[in-house]
Amino acid sequence: MTGLLAACFVLSLSCVGATAQAVPPPAPQAAGTVAPTVHCTLPAGQGEATGPQQMTVELSPAVVAPGGKVHAKVTLGPSPATSALALDDVPTIPSLDLAMSGGAAGTVTVRGAEFTMDIPAGTPIELPPYEGDFLVPADASGEISFAPVRTLTQTKVLGSVFETPCDVVDGGGSVGTVTVEGTGSEPAHLTAPADPVRPNTAVMLGGSGWTPGGAPVPSLCAVGGGGCDPLKFKGHTLTIDSYGTLHGTATLAEAGAVPDGAYEVKVNDGTKEATAPLTVRAVAAGDREISLSQSSGPVGSVITVSGKNYNPDRWINVIGLDATGTGLDDSAVYVKSGPDGTFAVEFTVISDAVVAVQADEGNDPATVRTAPFTVSTGGGGGGSADQRLNTSVRAGTLSMVQDGDTVDFGTTVLGTGSGVQRSRLNRVEVEDARGVNSGWSLTATLTGFTSADGGTIPADAVRWTPRCTAQNGSVGVPVAGSPAALGSEAASLCRMNPDGSRPFTGGRFDADADLTLTVPGFTRPGDYSATLTLTLL
Repeated sequence: MTGLLAACFVLSLSCVGATAQAVPPPAPQAAGTVAPTVHCTLPAGQGEATGPQQMTVELSPAVVAPGGKVHAKVTLGPSPATSALALDDVPTIPSLDLAMSGGAAGTVTVRGAEFTMDIPAGTPIELPPYEGDFLVPADASGEISFAPVRTLTQTKVLGSVFETPCDVVDGGGSVGTVTVEGTGSEPAHLTAPADPVRPNTAVMLGGSGWTPGGAPVPSLCAVGGGGCDPLKFKGHTLTIDSYGTLHGTATLAEAGAVPDGAYEVKVNDGTKEATAPLTVRAVAAGDREISLSQSSGPVGSVITVSGKNYNPDRWINVIGLDATGTGLDDSAVYVKSGPDGTFAVEFTVISDAVVAVQADEGNDPATVRTAPFTVSTGGGGGGSADQRLNTSVRAGTLSMVQDGDTVDFGTTVLGTGSGVQRSRLNRVEVEDARGVNSGWSLTATLTGFTSADGGTIPADAVRWTPRCTAQNGSVGVPVAGSPAALGSEAASLCRMNPDGSRPFTGGRFDADADLTLTVPGFTRPGDYSATLTLTLL
């Protein structure tokens, strides 16, 4: 063994139970109609349009439980928005934002299914009727009134998605009400990164209380819940396990589709939904810079042109220049900047006329940057020489760090609910820099819970479901421990087995676990704590 490292943290007990009650489905209520004035922003620089638009919405059922599903049928009159061109068979997705008042606050979105339609030129656009579902908030109670505040039409043309938002600027009012009664199921909980995230990157999402085996779908919404759009995520790996725990990532669309700003990310599994705040911030373009991997070489040299401080997800044009500053068209190459505003592309020196390399962002003259390059002609007969390069590598250590030292189960009220509370172990990062193939093991033991006045809860009231993954660049595949009750015997969180197919294993590895606490029905009230000890060998 090359080292032993242990870390401890305290788990604070608490949680509140809930009991779900079935609500019989009432009959739908009559449709409501309003005719507000809307202001539309047309896509592709076509300008703006303002005028009246009739909106009819039928909501059903009339009574739902907290967090329950409402079905909406939407019929819209002609919009003041028009198209300059006639288009056939255009894939279209309609949606309508409804502001809630009374028994709930915020905004919900009715999103219809995609259909194709012909769009005439110069004529007010009228969408066919559509239907969609939304969930009322889990904390709603009493009568909720719904009023249209914005329509959004998304059209897919030439491989891009164009948006036409129309905001209600005058008139309007309620199109119907839904009454929330009874007791809903346990609300779902969603976690998202607190720090800003970049467009075109994977966003880690998690949470508990979801429908086991459900099919989660992420959307990006405006603050307050309106404008929810699943197209703002171009893909996801989200799953819900048998414990109702949400895992995975959702990858944001590119910067052009997701501007910088404050949003809410919403996940809906068909039965439950929850939101969490999310800030999107692309790398701001500063003083753009380019550099060359070498500043001279013969014709035929392949060099790397690199850049930084560019807008993310933009096409960068790279071309060779002659002594007059004219671009050599045959030398041009193109590359897209990454989410971090950098790029790198190979460039071939095709002619002895090349005196510089130029890069620009999207043909914008203000972004032009150049770097000099000298074509060497060579003379022959110069001979050759060798130089030996040496370096030394020393073994490091086996170590770990954790994101925090406290896990809180919340508060349990005896006699209500199941007494089962859920939480999550703080992430542990294991670093193996030893350069050996001996493997390692990360285990945990847990003491019983105690309170100040002598109350106890046994340690095996806590069960966990471990997870562990290797970070990029690591060597070896870690193995997560099995779901188990915790106690005085060491339970495996994560391990790396010796791998005879590799010269060594090493790198950085992340480990955490879903935790459940089952509070015995006859437990003395009080504040309880226990100590979980992680040991890395």
